[in-house]
Amino acid sequence: MKTLVSLHGALRRLQYSKRLIINRRGDGVHSPFAFHFISRVVRNRRPYYCFEGLRAELEERKRTGRCLPPIHRTKALELLFRTAHQLEARRLLIVTPEPEESLLPAYLERTGYTEEITLTDPQLTGLTPSAIYDFILLEAIPTPSLLEELLQRASTASPQLAVALYAPTSKAREGLAQLTPSARPRLQIDLIDLQLWFYDKRLTPCRSKGVY
Repeated sequence: MKTLVSLHGALRRLQYSKRLIINRRGDGVHSPFAFHFISRVVRNRRPYYCFEGLRAELEERKRTGRCLPPIHRTKALELLFRTAHQLEARRLLIVTPEPEESLLPAYLERTGYTEEITLTDPQLTGLTPSAIYDFILLEAIPTPSLLEELLQRASTASPQLAVALYAPTSKAREGLAQLTPSARPRLQIDLIDLQLWFYDKRLTPCRSKGVY
């Protein structure tokens, strides 16, 4: 198991290094929003006051051997916090395999803007069809048909919808690439294991790549 983890970590570092080299040549960003977002949110690692306590909680969970959810890397959790904070997202939906174990609520409820967090499983159990969300975080990806229906409904109800999709494997990323034409995000930011989709029709259509 340690060998597999090491290989996975080495592959992730290789992907990160390759993307970093490409980015140094220029981001190739043609959207003012994407340029601003990558510069001010993705690359800005300024620690917020709440991070110290949240990091301590995560380390304690690791120390005690408690189950870790799919998104448990500090960098990913803090990026999603910064994203929600930048968007001033008030109503959030988290799709996760084990809602009681997800670390995302602890981070997102501290942005200062959050009013409501809804958690559900990948089957989207118990969701209210008329609910409105500003930011959807997919710690686990539903089936293509469920996801397409969710995004279509959510983007209609909330024209400025933003979506974060966790895709840690090449297979997961290939699945998202196949889904993109029907999901129709206006702007995409590809951060390797995290994809950020924005539906605001005022945005310049763009697909940018970066690292965090």
